[in-house]
Amino acid sequence: MSTESLNRTSDVIKDPSQVINTRVNTDVLKQKHTMISKQKRTCIHTLNKRLHSAKRKDKLRNTIIISGVFISVGLLSFIVG
Repeated sequence: MSTESLNRTSDVIKDPSQVINTRVNTDVLKQKHTMISKQKRTCIHTLNKRLHSAKRKDKLRNTIIISGVFISVGLLSFIVG
C-alpha cells in the first residue's frame, strides 16, 4: 500500500506555533444544565382510569364491528334464501 494517500490526508503539524492556532474550544461542546428538573410524581389512579376507558372503547368498537358482520351476513342470507 502506498503512503501517498496517507500523506495527503494526514496534516502533520511540525511547527509548535501552529498547534496553538488549531486547538478546539471545548466549552462549546459541554452541555449546560440550565433547568433543574424535578422528579414528577405519577398518580396511579389516573393511569388506571385512562387504561380502563381505553379498554372500554376498544371493547365497544370490537362489539360494533362483530355485530355489523353478523347483521350483514343475516340480511344477505335472508335476501338470497
